[in-house]
Amino acid sequence: MLFDGTEILIGKGAQAEVFLYKGFAYKVYKETYPAEWISFEKKQQREVNKAGLCPVRYYDTDDPHIIRMDYINGVMLEKIVNDCAAGKEVDEIADVPDGFRMLSKAFKFVHKADIRGLDFPRFSETAGMGLSKENAEKIIPVIERISAKTGECLCHLDMHFLNIMIPKDKSGFKIIDWMNARIAPAVFDYARTYVVLKEVSEEALNLYEATVLPDLKELRISEPDFSDAVEVCSIVRAREKA
Repeated sequence: MLFDGTEILIGKGAQAEVFLYKGFAYKVYKETYPAEWISFEKKQQREVNKAGLCPVRYYDTDDPHIIRMDYINGVMLEKIVNDCAAGKEVDEIADVPDGFRMLSKAFKFVHKADIRGLDFPRFSETAGMGLSKENAEKIIPVIERISAKTGECLCHLDMHFLNIMIPKDKSGFKIIDWMNARIAPAVFDYARTYVVLKEVSEEALNLYEATVLPDLKELRISEPDFSDAVEVCSIVRAREKA
């Protein structure tokens, strides 16, 4: 497909750019990005819609490397938190820790989803993809052990401020980018975000530990299991960045 010059760039990542065009958002992937991964992302989003976790719908276009999406008229939670930290007045949160409490709510919203009838991969089945045999044999037994111990739910597995949108109509947060979503023990969602924030800033990590990680006690997740989950997510994350 061709844009007519009125498109506006509203997002940019390592593999794709997002444009606002004629009332929709268009995710334009690099030509080198595998088309089967794009098909998988669309399938993931259909399951998310089925579960009632995000109203954004994906639509095919005449280009397999472009997805048309419903547009969320809002801002990323990251901008709101950063503005708050800079001393600017924001309506959505009272202070920076309040932004982290919103992150906590997002986790709980996803984890309470009824996974019966949903077609998401299990984390234990996909976590070893692309890893060395040594690393795969190291992490899969950990995932299976914790799964047997705590049970499983739907996990987003990439939950952070860039993937939480706050609509301007104040209709509550909207979680986006479900490519990593898997059926897994909830602890891996918390661990994944811990690993991501550790890369970003020590201050953010400290706030996460103070405002979000206490939720692990409610879930009766032990410190050793959390540490093991962090190690698993660190290995998976290193593969993604390689």
